[in-house]
Amino acid sequence: MDLIILFNTFFGFLTFIAWASTGAMLYLYFSKKTFSKLITDQFLNFAISVAVFSSIGSIVYSEVVGFIPCRFCWYQRYLMYPIAIALIISLFKRPFFRVGYISIIGVAISAYHIYLQNGGGGGGTCAVDVPCDMKYVDIFGFISIPVMAGTGFLTIFVALLYYDFARKELVE
Repeated sequence: MDLIILFNTFFGFLTFIAWASTGAMLYLYFSKKTFSKLITDQFLNFAISVAVFSSIGSIVYSEVVGFIPCRFCWYQRYLMYPIAIALIISLFKRPFFRVGYISIIGVAISAYHIYLQNGGGGGGTCAVDVPCDMKYVDIFGFISIPVMAGTGFLTIFVALLYYDFARKELVE
C-alpha cells in the first residue's frame, strides 16, 4: 500500500472521529450533562491526545511523506506544538490546561487557510514553490490538511470547554 494513501486514510478517519466527538461534547455542554470526576478527567486526556496526534501528524506529513509546509501550515504548527506541550504539563498542574484555549486562534487560521485553498483571496505563494491553494491531501473532495488541523483545534477547544464546565459543576 502506498504510504500517502495509508496516512491519508488514517488521518481522514481520525478527522471523522473528531467531528463526531466534537458534536457529542457540544451536546453534553449545551444540555448541561455532567459525569463523575473520573469520566470528566477523560475529556482533558482526550484534548491531550488530539493535540499530540495532530502534532505527530504534521511531522509525519512533512518528514515521512515529504510534503513541504506552507506559511499557514507553519502558523498552525506554531500553535499546535505548544498546545500539546502545555496540555501534557496540565496532567501535573491542572490549571495549566487553560493554555489550550488558544486553540480557537488555530481554528481561525485554519478557516482562512481553507478559504485560500478553495480559491479565495487570489491565491499567491505561501513559501517557495508552495502556493496557498495547493492541496496535498484531498479526501472525499473536502478533507485537506487545513481541514484536519482546524478539526484538531476545534476538538481541543470544545473538549477543554466541556472539561472546564464539568469540573466546575462537580465542585458546586
